[in-house]
Amino acid sequence: MVTLTLFVTKLAAGLSRSLGRGGGQALPGLIADKLDPHLAQTLSRGLPKGVILVTGTNGKTTTTKLLAEMLAAAGERVLTNSTGSNLKRGITSALIRAADWRGRLDYTVGLFEVDEASLRQVAPEVSPKHIAVLNLFRDQLDRYGELDTTAAMIGEGIAATKARIYLNADDPLVASLARYADGDGRVTFFGSAVQLKRAGTHETVSDSDRCPLCHTRLKFSQVMYGHIGHYECPRGDFVRPMPEVELRDISVSNLERSEFRVEIRGKRCDFNIGLPGLYNLYNAMAAMAVGDGFGLGPEVMAGAMRSTQAAFGRVERVEVEGRHVVLLLVKNPAGFTQVLETFLIGRKQAAVMMAINDNDADGRDVSWLWDVPLEALAPNAADVVCSGTRATDMALRLKYAGINPAVEEDFGKALGVLMEQTRVGETAYILPTYTAMLEIRKLLSKTTQIQEVWK
Repeated sequence: MVTLTLFVTKLAAGLSRSLGRGGGQALPGLIADKLDPHLAQTLSRGLPKGVILVTGTNGKTTTTKLLAEMLAAAGERVLTNSTGSNLKRGITSALIRAADWRGRLDYTVGLFEVDEASLRQVAPEVSPKHIAVLNLFRDQLDRYGELDTTAAMIGEGIAATKARIYLNADDPLVASLARYADGDGRVTFFGSAVQLKRAGTHETVSDSDRCPLCHTRLKFSQVMYGHIGHYECPRGDFVRPMPEVELRDISVSNLERSEFRVEIRGKRCDFNIGLPGLYNLYNAMAAMAVGDGFGLGPEVMAGAMRSTQAAFGRVERVEVEGRHVVLLLVKNPAGFTQVLETFLIGRKQAAVMMAINDNDADGRDVSWLWDVPLEALAPNAADVVCSGTRATDMALRLKYAGINPAVEEDFGKALGVLMEQTRVGETAYILPTYTAMLEIRKLLSKTTQIQEVWK
């Protein structure tokens, strides 16, 4: 049955690519679910060092890429879903693509980013040895529901395995997921002891500021961004755990790179990453926590981190007609706010394209745009063009923030407007939702060296 399923699914993926219907990133998994629902379980058993899963609202793709580079630097052959297809069918498809006709894999470890709501389906199938949970923010409320619901889904996935768990100590709801690990000492926490803030910082609303146990409002002694920070329950029911992997100092932070010091189980080590922003340092700490649990040394992790390039659409840079263009994925209030804080607010004026779609992968409900502190952008706003299926919604939000944008729903025409607004040698920023980012990258691939995500 395995051989037959592999034949059918590989053929379907090839036809999808040849007909220009996409990269066949999910179709094989969809077919496999009908023919052999446990194919992922069968194939993943061929990975001698098991499977690592990375989940959470923001940062999954970047964290997975960082960890993949670390593992590869240590000599591991890493199988990953690098295109970001992170539902169960996407992970099954990645295993199918990697397997030969008999179901054999020439990889030592599987590393997959997993959609938050899908972890409970994926984890029992692939029996992971490591699971990292990055953060929990409001995202696609029409699909996930409230954060407590999402946390319970992740908890169900954790409880279904004997994996080692890596949790963000600075996110109260994420930290509380340790209770699903049976209290048997298989949890590692990561967090930050330092902030990275500039004057004039504007934060979005806090998504999770209540005790996960008694629901009393938490007392925060330090806020990194959103609800991420140092906290305790006034009633004593819950307190921030002490991280085994903790950011201790930031020596350099600019739009090109970050240099910082991390304490790993009592040992302090220096790191350098070609990514800006505190949110990316949290991604790096998550990757280091898992790497340490896997047995990687600090020197190996530091070397890999120095050379890691940004994941597609996440601080991805491309040259267009002599202009520098930076793609910055946005998909919820917390992530959008961090992008504004890191790249635009309080900095030199730059042309910006905001591309908002409302496809299934983006979330149909775009009311979250009103929770982004776009008013803080007004003093530094130069030219803004809104595009995508919800371009007018984005434009309305900007007008209420004191910014008068251009509106061009067609991505190609909007890119033309962005280029007209940007002088040669200057930098423009594109802030797209997920499907908008894929469409824009496809357009850019025709005239630049940027490649579509599955190539």
